Amino acid sequence: MMKNKKLIYKILVIVVFLIMGVALYAYKEYNRKNVDIADSKAAFTLTDIQLINEFSQDQNASNKKYLGKILELSGSIKKIDTDANGYHTLILGNTVNMNSVRCSVDSTFNKEAHNLTEGSSVVIKGICTGYNADDLGLGSDVILNRSIAIKK
Repeated sequence: MMKNKKLIYKILVIVVFLIMGVALYAYKEYNRKNVDIADSKAAFTLTDIQLINEFSQDQNASNKKYLGKILELSGSIKKIDTDANGYHTLILGNTVNMNSVRCSVDSTFNKEAHNLTEGSSVVIKGICTGYNADDLGLGSDVILNRSIAIKK
């Protein structure tokens, strides 16, 4: 009988510590702040064409190299899309090629994005979040989120 009480006590202590650990993890994740892109150093600095070519040649290797990393890209704005809420997406690349880099503009930079024009050169910093391969002949897209333009 005494062994059962000790076993139950040990299991109860373990369960309490597990619940506390899960609660602490959930609290930290809930209160986690996004990385400030403007103050963060880019892991890679390259042109929009270089990035597109790397993903086009070897998507798996490029995913391992760039996904989740902050990239600093220089290139020209092919197009500027604005959604119904007024948020901008800058599309970088050359007009000869259908492939592009789609840069969703960070909300803190969105007002400044109004000053950008199609055809102008720009340096963008953002987090690489994926690659949409060309299956229908419409062009492939490298995706950058939380992007900001950098003044150089």
